[in-house]
Amino acid sequence: MSAVAALPNTPEKCTGCAEKPARDHALICDSCFYRLRGLVRDADDLMGRLQSLADPLKATPTDKAPGGRAAAVEPPAPVDADLLDALNDVWHTLHSWERFADHRTLEAVLPDLVNDAEHVRVLGIGFLDRHPPFEGLRDFWSVQDAVDKWGVERRTKGEPTWEVPNDLDEEAVPRPEWGDPLLNRDDAAKVAGSLRTLRRWRKNEQITPAGEIYVAGVRTTLFRHSELVKLRSEMKAKTGRPAKTTNHEIGRHDVKA
Repeated sequence: MSAVAALPNTPEKCTGCAEKPARDHALICDSCFYRLRGLVRDADDLMGRLQSLADPLKATPTDKAPGGRAAAVEPPAPVDADLLDALNDVWHTLHSWERFADHRTLEAVLPDLVNDAEHVRVLGIGFLDRHPPFEGLRDFWSVQDAVDKWGVERRTKGEPTWEVPNDLDEEAVPRPEWGDPLLNRDDAAKVAGSLRTLRRWRKNEQITPAGEIYVAGVRTTLFRHSELVKLRSEMKAKTGRPAKTTNHEIGRHDVKA
């Protein structure tokens, strides 16, 4: 006698949709076991998804009576009747198995449950089986039925699929802050020669601030040191006047003794 035949409540033959070798110490095949375990893992997310859809504050009248509008004698319900039925059936399925598992999770006890024929039958009804509707009505909603209709996650049309960014295509650029500091107005005026000169450059749009920050609630305009030095050199070449050496350039050039 095989080990499977010695298990309690063992049927004479598998009545599944396809005959496959059974999983070790189980009465279902590997494919069904992995699908069952995946549905068990997604069950909590599915309940959150269904509860979100059933929120009456954002629901729309989607409940339609069989036969069209002419057969409707009452206003439609604010939440789809199929959604309420699915919520009720899926919740009772999960709640019953959670009580059965006691202090352990259903996923943890699943390998022990699939070696009993009655447990496999009930798990199949509640999780794996698909129950097609008859005349627009479904007698029971399994976890698989709810996943097929609403999905575990929100479905957004036209939303691009997320992909891992390719960092290899990014071009490396130097950081301007390294060796090219930002100067406030007073320090920038020293590089320009005077505050009046700095204001004239800004008025003539010869220099543009690199940005603004707030220090103790006071707005402070920042200028890039290299842009100030470049503009000062250009103005010196045009006028032919010697520029004064500022304190910001002391230490930047070697001084010969």
